[in-house]
Order: sequence, then structure tokens, then C-alpha cells
Amino acid sequence: MTYFLDQLPKRIREIAEQVNVLAPEEVLTTPPVRFLDTRQESLYTVVRQCTPDDVRVLKDAAAKWLAEMPQTADSLFKPLVNVRWSRVSFGCSALDRCTGGGVVTRGITELCGAAGVGKSQLLLQLSLCVQLPIELGGLGKGVAYICTEDAFPARRLLQMSKACEKRHPKEKLNFLGNIFVEHHYETEPLLNCIRNRLPRLMQQHGIGLIIIDSVAAIFRLYTDFLERARQMRRLADALLTYADKYNCAVVCVNQVAASGGQDEVPCLGLQWAHLGRTRLRVSRVPKQHRMGDQLITVRKLDILYSPETPNDVAEFLITEDGVVDVPEPPPTRPPAKMRRL
Repeated sequence: MTYFLDQLPKRIREIAEQVNVLAPEEVLTTPPVRFLDTRQESLYTVVRQCTPDDVRVLKDAAAKWLAEMPQTADSLFKPLVNVRWSRVSFGCSALDRCTGGGVVTRGITELCGAAGVGKSQLLLQLSLCVQLPIELGGLGKGVAYICTEDAFPARRLLQMSKACEKRHPKEKLNFLGNIFVEHHYETEPLLNCIRNRLPRLMQQHGIGLIIIDSVAAIFRLYTDFLERARQMRRLADALLTYADKYNCAVVCVNQVAASGGQDEVPCLGLQWAHLGRTRLRVSRVPKQHRMGDQLITVRKLDILYSPETPNDVAEFLITEDGVVDVPEPPPTRPPAKMRRL
């Protein structure tokens, strides 16, 4: 990769080095906004001004380099470049196995389900897990949590954060202090928050997860569907920009509805479905599991569609400590053999 950088002009080479994008494959897959961004590690670290023409020269050089370079046989077995995107763990091994490691920091992940199935519980657990270091499945960053329906469940978060502190006693983290909460119940205040206030928050504090709970509450009552589509596109464009620019995960909650005796389907139709990258559905399973003196209803997470992982299902429980795996049933002993006298 050194040869690729050496053949670039000094100014273009410095742009690639300052954002730590050194390989030609990474140059082609990195959004232009990352090169154009003048602020990197902190507000006090300012890199050289980069123009769209510089980005075009850099990407053209990378494309030409890859087209002229022969491909070796061992390179066919290397992981794809898009594996560089991170994932935020659910803190539940069953859900992580199902989703390939958690919520990916690329595109918009939609979490849908009926009322009371546990969507908010998953969001709270993600809000805690994203603050953990990378080796524990997190990103070491904070959370921007926007509520559009009910009040933020602060007491439940406090309960789950205490359990998370017990599971990770070596991590001295202020879980509650790294979650920034807003409440907006109309479209214009929500878009103003997303497009104007959220960028300042993400520059001042490392944000690794953006949550909107939920998009259906804002857009479901629209009667002008053309205007609704425009507003949803504005929202999605801003969220996708932040996901690419800051390598953060974006999770939007959606409601479900049933009509004409049919199965429940996510709200907002194809107008919203085409804006998301991954759709997950949470539902109850008609069985219970005994833990101590309590019977807890089993829940399941379905991957309806995702370009990274195949369709799969995982079961989990919601306890006082948060989202956990369904314990394996104890092994049954075979019946003792009868001896003949």
C-alpha cells in the first residue's frame, strides 16, 4: 500500500494519511464527507482543508491503481473491505449470534414490533453496551436517545446500569452520564434537532449510537403522503450522513399494525422500508421460562432482511438485569437399568 501512496501528489497523500485511509480499496469505499470533514479526533485538531476536487483525484487514482494491479490468489480469501464497519453488541450471546455480532454501524437499523414486546428494553441494553470498550462488544462511545412517544424510562435504565456495572466491575464508566436524551413529538422540532443540534453533540461528545423511539409516532398520522415521504427522506439522509461520517449505529423503532384480519406489518409502508438497511422484529413466543419463583415470557428476535446476515431467529428473556439468554434446560438423566435377579 506504500507504493499507492507514493505515486500520489504530496497534498493528496497528506489528505489520505490524515484520515488514516491508506489502502486503495478503503479510499473507494470511504464516503467523501469523511475526507471533506475538517475536524477529526477533537474540536482542537484541525486538518488541512480538502476540496471535492481533491477527493475526486484521490478516488480516481485508487480506481486506476486497482484496475492495473493483478489480483493474487490469496487475496480472494481475505475479508471484504466492508468488514471494517463495527458492530454494537446486544449484550446477549443469542442475539449477537443471530445478528452476526450486533447492530452494524452502517445504514439505518429498524426495530419493529407490537407494543410491550420489549423494544425499549433492547434499546436500553444497546445504550449501555455501546459504551463498553471494543474488546467487550462496544464502541467506547455515548448515545443520543430521542423519544417521540413516551417519557424516557430513566428508572429502568438505572436498574439495568447497576446490573451492567456488576457484570463489568473493571470498567469505570458513568453509564448514565453518557446517554443524552431529547423529547420531540412533532416533525419540525425532530428534524431541527437531527439536522442542527445533533451534529454539535456528536462533535463535542463521542456518539456511537443514535436512537429514535419511534419514527411511527411522528409520521403515522400524516394525511399528505407525499409530504410525509419528503420529511422521512430528510430524516433518513441526515441519519445516514452521521452513520458514515462518525461510524455510529442508527436504530429507529417502528410500530406494527394489522388490517383486514392479516398478520401485523410494520407501519409507514414502502416509503419508510426503502430507507432502512436492516429490519428486525421483536415478538412474544407462546412459552414461558421459570427463573426462581417467576415465570418469564420468552421473546424472539427475527431478522426480516439484512444485506450482512441471513434471515435468522433468536430467543431471549427480559429480566430485572436486562436482556439475557434463555437458559439451557438441565440434562435429563437416563433411567436406571433394572438388574435381573
